[in-house]
Amino acid sequence: MDSDLLRTGEVARLCGVTPDAVLKWIKKGRLPATQTPGGHYRVSPETVLALGLAGPDQPESDSAAEAPVERHGTAARCWEYFGHHGVPRDSCRSCVVYLARAQNCYHLAALGEQHGHKRQFCQTECADCSFYRASHRMATAVLVITQDEGLVRRVGKETDASRVFLRFARSGYESSMVVEQFRPAMIVLDSDLPEVRQGPLPDSILHDGRIPGVRIFVACRDGHQEAIDELGLPTITAPFSASELEQLAERVVHDASAAPRDVA
Repeated sequence: MDSDLLRTGEVARLCGVTPDAVLKWIKKGRLPATQTPGGHYRVSPETVLALGLAGPDQPESDSAAEAPVERHGTAARCWEYFGHHGVPRDSCRSCVVYLARAQNCYHLAALGEQHGHKRQFCQTECADCSFYRASHRMATAVLVITQDEGLVRRVGKETDASRVFLRFARSGYESSMVVEQFRPAMIVLDSDLPEVRQGPLPDSILHDGRIPGVRIFVACRDGHQEAIDELGLPTITAPFSASELEQLAERVVHDASAAPRDVA
């Protein structure tokens, strides 16, 4: 049906190129398309997938106009963002988003699973997804797990809500309940908690399928460095300030090289 076909502008957004580049592909016969009575081109989603556009197999570029568009501040596409050092997870490799090398998975999500969108990390609405929020420069969702009430009051009061969407939990059990409704892009664990130093809390977060790609940091306190080193997670110094938290959140969600986690 015509309603299932994509306009050239939609193809351009999905593939991370300009509309002019898509028109060139069509006119050179590299991208099969149909033409409407009004002279507009339409492309099937299956064609975009089959050609693997905007990736290593995309049609050869003829000009600077065919270069990928700027990614609005985020260095990663979704499979890079949720992957390890930009390398996609095995579960991503059969998804329509990866096969099409689509720039914005949230556009393809509307096509549904019948077109191959695996919805591997779509456990929330797109607007609640950490990748979507990073792509649109929305406040980064951050969960801090600590029993330091002074830190909670100070950081909670001083944090810029336009930059960080902040929640706190006092334990692993409480954080699990928070995650039911709040899907953070970054979690900071206070080393003052025994369940952090001894490993069960970081391990449970690493294997929590509700928060794929979450960035985990340990706020390390004096005397805890040796135990925290055993966890193999990146650290910051505790107690930390609101500005330090904001800067860290800004860096990790807009840096594709910042690996979210290692899961065996």
